[in-house]
Amino acid sequence: MFHKGATAVTASAFSGYFVAVQREGIFHYSLEQGWKKLFRLKSKIHCISYIGPYLFGVGEKGTVIRSSDDGKTWTMSSFPTNAAVWTIAGRNDGFVCAHGKHCIYVSEDFGGTWRVAKPFADFHNPPVIRSLCLHGGSLFIGTQIHEYFGGIWAYDLTRDTVQIVKKEETRMTASMLVFHGKWLVAAMGSVKGNHGAVTVRNMLTDEEFTVQSSLIRKEESFLDLSEDDGIIYVTATQDENGYSRIYQADLEARSLKWFDTIKGHGWRVANRKENFFCAGLYECKFVQPYKVSAMIQ
Repeated sequence: MFHKGATAVTASAFSGYFVAVQREGIFHYSLEQGWKKLFRLKSKIHCISYIGPYLFGVGEKGTVIRSSDDGKTWTMSSFPTNAAVWTIAGRNDGFVCAHGKHCIYVSEDFGGTWRVAKPFADFHNPPVIRSLCLHGGSLFIGTQIHEYFGGIWAYDLTRDTVQIVKKEETRMTASMLVFHGKWLVAAMGSVKGNHGAVTVRNMLTDEEFTVQSSLIRKEESFLDLSEDDGIIYVTATQDENGYSRIYQADLEARSLKWFDTIKGHGWRVANRKENFFCAGLYECKFVQPYKVSAMIQ
């Protein structure tokens, strides 16, 4: 049992998961060895991700942390912003990008140096950035709710041009991933009303569909996506009873299978095939389907 909520998680390249525990720092969790504290940190980390040989974390007020030795030691810096940074993405060639409120921070050397890109520089009332998804030379930008410029944008990093991919007036784009090189999967959320959705867009044909839940109830917001070996997990915000659901998404069947429940918002999820770890507001849950289920409160 671990009596803490967590805000971010990613699967380790070797074994177990790296977990950002709320206001405490970075931990490593494995079923074999339990919990091990790696780095003390009061700042809230919203995303942990491998980029090339580095492990990055980003969070509140522009916080950036980086490890070159799989979490044993960390360096800490920050972007010049008070905004919450929800996503960092990159490639094995050294390209890394993260976001501020309206801008993109870009590095060509795994975060050694940074420059600022402004995809919405010509907008009078630009949207606030909520999520990023890098695919080839395009950076997909998901926004918070914005009546005029909300939705998903494709930013051409070479040409410094941006165009709308999916317009959303009443929903945010909390998380995105590209599946099988052509499907852009997005976790969408509303503020009021149960209008959350997992949408899927074919980037080659612009075909779009929604992955539906088999449950009668609808979610207010979906928060995070994780994919490994073709298996996708999705998390949601807590309901009126204080619990959120974890789903497995079947794109071919266009369905969401209710897989598990966690107390509080399901902030982040990471998986290795069918095994997954969900970082929740009040508790964490590691699940090996049909084998072991471990609750960490």
